[in-house]
Amino acid sequence: MARWTPQMRLERLLPTPKSCEIHEGLLTIPFTVKTEETAWHTYAETLSASVEKLFGHKVTEGAGILLRRDGSLPQSGYHLDSTGEGVVLTAATDEGICYAMATALQMMELTAAGLTLGRAVITDAPDRDYRTLMVDLAREWHSFDTILHYVDVCFMLKLRYLHLHFIDSQRYTLPSASFPRLNADGEHYSSEQIRVLRAYAKARGVILVPEFETPGHAAMLVKQYPEVFANEMDGEGGTMVTETGETITAANIVCAGSEKSMEATKILLAEIAEMFPESPYIHIGGDEANIKAWRGCRVCRDYMQRHGIKDEKELYSEFVGRAAKAVFDLGRTPIVWEGFPREGVQYIPKETIVIAWESKYHMAYDLLNAGFRIINGSWQPLYIVPSLRRRWNYSDIMGWNIFNWQHFWEHSEAKLNPITVPATDRVLGAQISAWECTYDMEIGRVMENCAALSERVWNLRRLHDDDAIRSHIEAAVMQTARLIAEK
Repeated sequence: MARWTPQMRLERLLPTPKSCEIHEGLLTIPFTVKTEETAWHTYAETLSASVEKLFGHKVTEGAGILLRRDGSLPQSGYHLDSTGEGVVLTAATDEGICYAMATALQMMELTAAGLTLGRAVITDAPDRDYRTLMVDLAREWHSFDTILHYVDVCFMLKLRYLHLHFIDSQRYTLPSASFPRLNADGEHYSSEQIRVLRAYAKARGVILVPEFETPGHAAMLVKQYPEVFANEMDGEGGTMVTETGETITAANIVCAGSEKSMEATKILLAEIAEMFPESPYIHIGGDEANIKAWRGCRVCRDYMQRHGIKDEKELYSEFVGRAAKAVFDLGRTPIVWEGFPREGVQYIPKETIVIAWESKYHMAYDLLNAGFRIINGSWQPLYIVPSLRRRWNYSDIMGWNIFNWQHFWEHSEAKLNPITVPATDRVLGAQISAWECTYDMEIGRVMENCAALSERVWNLRRLHDDDAIRSHIEAAVMQTARLIAEK
């Protein structure tokens, strides 16, 4: 029998476990899975289905792999023991058992003797909770099956969250009973598909973060329901002309002064909360809004005057704050992009979580000093975009950490002076963001870069150089690619 060596560990496990005792030899097990935890039958089914997909063998009930609960383990931790006659996966929580399952799947291979794993005792837990992938479904349509593939990517690479950019000016991809015309132009997902997605993600320990964009990126809202969301502009055709002769359109920004607009926003947020009952977060966008248009809106000017708001910048923050409070009223925590202006920041509840990405509107240290918790979404090296000139790979991510922000853009503070903040628990983690790409364009880069992100956020202390981590990433990506491959 082949010898299970430390090198085989390096080639298979990602993120690197904090404790891994290597024992001699390989363990061969039957294609069976079992748990005595009634609440974990769904996870046993997920593990069985994954083994069948990877190795083409039917899995039946039995103790080849045993899922066991132990409340003394850390909430996010797990324990794997493959030194006996079978593999025992132990955790205190649903989250932990899913991490144990992913580790077991990474270790498995099919040999002439059968389903084999190295003999080892692994104990592990992540350093940071917020490890996530964001996929842009609104600007580039993704078929429903590909979203399930991204759930599998998060499951296999131990990313806790999948952030789905459902809504932008191009599409409103969620179903809406209250505003059905939002689905009139372009593709959208059905209520049944959303239910399937929720169940699929839950069975793999992946938490979905739905995104609703407001007040900008809102052309679909304004186009389909102008009587609700459109600004009442001084100029003709929904425009205004500035003192310098510049024509500004309000086609892609909602009216921030209209009670109808805010009430409709609350209704749509409530629909999203109902569609995703397991999601603790709702992302409300909040960036890149063409707020100059509000200068030419009679309703916005009247609202500012009545509420003592001095200009459109302060109105911007005040509107984001109202949307954030609406999310809190639904029992969820809002997340926003760095993008609201410094003016009026007092309007935004400090419990709101901010993704710091551009290092232009707010610096990470400004957000922390203002009392926010933040997520590192640094464009460089965490963005995946179509441009061939703006590409970062696993080695770029390995050279970064969650307290560091970089950028290539001359308008960003982080271009000439990359930002580093002192280590703090208020940096919750980090996010890979895949924008404006088709599935075929992004999936390879997503798997590789997510693998690197998982390693860097699960283990804040770097454990490998580029050459050593390559084998981890290649093995993890290969096993993940096999799981999502079409049969």
